[in-house]
Amino acid sequence: MHVEEIGSETVHVRLPNWVGDVVMATPALRALRRAAPRARIVLVGTAASRRLLAGLDSFDAFFELDRKGHHAGLGGFLRAGRELARDRDRLFVLFPNSISSALLARAASSRCVLGFWSGQRFLLLDVRPRLAMEGRRRRPIPMTRLYLDLLRAVGVEAGDEKLSLAISADEEERAAAALRELGIGADEPFLAANPGASFGSSKFWTLDGFAGTIRGLHERRGLRTLVLCGPGEEELARSIAAAAGPCAVDSSRAPIALELLKPVLRRARLLVTTDTGPRHIATAFGTPCVVVMGPTDPRHTNSNLEATRVLRVDVDCGPCHLKVCPLDHRCMTRIGAPDALAAADALMPAV
Repeated sequence: MHVEEIGSETVHVRLPNWVGDVVMATPALRALRRAAPRARIVLVGTAASRRLLAGLDSFDAFFELDRKGHHAGLGGFLRAGRELARDRDRLFVLFPNSISSALLARAASSRCVLGFWSGQRFLLLDVRPRLAMEGRRRRPIPMTRLYLDLLRAVGVEAGDEKLSLAISADEEERAAAALRELGIGADEPFLAANPGASFGSSKFWTLDGFAGTIRGLHERRGLRTLVLCGPGEEELARSIAAAAGPCAVDSSRAPIALELLKPVLRRARLLVTTDTGPRHIATAFGTPCVVVMGPTDPRHTNSNLEATRVLRVDVDCGPCHLKVCPLDHRCMTRIGAPDALAAADALMPAV
């Protein structure tokens, strides 16, 4: 299979599941569009991914997987396959390395399925490049490059790895209204902090770390910090804002929708964050980021670092990629507010 054979036929692309990985897939989507300009590119993913990627010109349609409703269970899975099969695609690209994504492509009667080889699903794939391995794990490379490497197997030439997102006028207006509700005016410059870790508690920094950083930034810059929160993280945001004092703006009473993080983080002067999705949203708009990283290997995200400072310490037990730390969380507790403030000082002159 070669990309030149696609013509004006349909290409399905199963998106990654995590928000950050979805953003890091945007260079590959851009390269695919460039290589197959007449193809009908249909993204397959969650409602959150649909809202996040809205407005990009690298795809033509979006198939929303509703795995808690319309596409729940085995019956819903088969229903999704039948609905996708109506497009009679020429190629189904699998960014996730899961068996379920490959089974979905087969349920959709796809003529050619592209995905990285694994011992569990290789029979389900037609084009199956192999991952470079280090022992039993794949060799860590930036996810941006990994997705581009996958497409290279069908002749897509890799372009740059710059992240890209679009903002609509409606999203701008809604974000401005959301900030006004939280007491941030249209002309007020602000910073942002993202303490959440939907991956698991192992990615969470310390309350004192965030609160101390927010207070220190206010002392240095005179700016307030908007404390962000995702679903289920409201209490965490409240605790950090309360510990930081009046220089923190608590968003937990009116959490900002995922798609509105695009205009909010584009406007923020700086983001202090754990290694989660909002980091990559901010990076797509050039917003400087201080990233406190613990259990994850930094080589997975080692791209687009021009305006990013990654804070981490080497520990004997890491990087472990565990969702919950079974020890004392030493990879995160050994990073303090002074470290984040020094990183912010290095970045802020460019703001």
